[in-house]
Amino acid sequence: MAHNARSAFTLVELLVVITIIGILISLTLPAVQAVRRSARITKCSNNVRQLAIACTGCTTNDDRFPYARKYDIWDSYTWTQQILPHIEQLAVYQGYWTLEQEGFTKSYPGPNGPIGNDERIRQARHAVISIFYCPDDIGRPIGNELDTGSYGFYRGSYRGCTGSGDMYGKATDATAGPWGRGIFSVTPGQSIDRGAAVPTFGTALTEISDGASNTILLSEGLVPTAMVTWWGGPLGEIIYGNMGGALFSASTTPNSTAPDRPIGPCPSDNGDTEYKAPCLSLGGNAWWTPSGSGAYAGARSGHLGGVNVALGDGSVRFIDDSVDLVVWRSLATRAGGEAVPVP
Repeated sequence: MAHNARSAFTLVELLVVITIIGILISLTLPAVQAVRRSARITKCSNNVRQLAIACTGCTTNDDRFPYARKYDIWDSYTWTQQILPHIEQLAVYQGYWTLEQEGFTKSYPGPNGPIGNDERIRQARHAVISIFYCPDDIGRPIGNELDTGSYGFYRGSYRGCTGSGDMYGKATDATAGPWGRGIFSVTPGQSIDRGAAVPTFGTALTEISDGASNTILLSEGLVPTAMVTWWGGPLGEIIYGNMGGALFSASTTPNSTAPDRPIGPCPSDNGDTEYKAPCLSLGGNAWWTPSGSGAYAGARSGHLGGVNVALGDGSVRFIDDSVDLVVWRSLATRAGGEAVPVP
């Protein structure tokens, strides 16, 4: 008995099938992208939460958060080194062996900061610690001066809140603010040395009169995308207690179109064409001086519509870019007396 041969797809039928597949892909792709975007925000949120828990873990010793600057000097040690034992990075912490030293001196390696051509400190600076990098930040992890023995390090995504103005809580524009100091603010002239006229202390829980659950502790910042063999500027320098490095200000709202005003070069000054956040340098830094007055850098992220923020109690919120500036600044001050709910 003869069997009829099965006919093949015609060209028209094949084109119809391909069209249907294309339509299905176009319908599902946005959903897949949304899921991936949500997963990246969640991962970033978890990073911020773990860093906040590490900061609050430091308060168990003397009820104080980590300090923002060991000395009120450019490139000083900061909170990111102090929390290392609390994020399972004890070996890196021990590599920063000058962190616990006192006796300020104008030399490296020394107690001021993590600069110096010392093998242990160099290895600590070169450590790539995943919790410091947001998956939505395209500039991660980016090295800076890695071909030098004294200065090479990797930049990171997260910063501590100094308040609503510069790192000293001073006004950065002519508005009413509100201005004030935050959990990671700096006292002018502070020093860790015994007998110092202005001792270095991290913020005590009792000093957060606005309430830890109503005060910003940490948020995000974008990392420059260009890996340079020279100094690439302060943005993302999380190993230093400089504005735009380990520190940020709520002087501007998240992802604001107003430029950051760091001391030192902006990414665009170094030919970084992929870094899109607005930035306008205040000028050069001076060695062995504070180099921080008037500078500010805002919270920024690669997320759509906002930034992750950790509060002083360790909780995390996603704050929209559209947050009111007065509300945002009020949340950044630790003792401003503003009755402002967290959005």
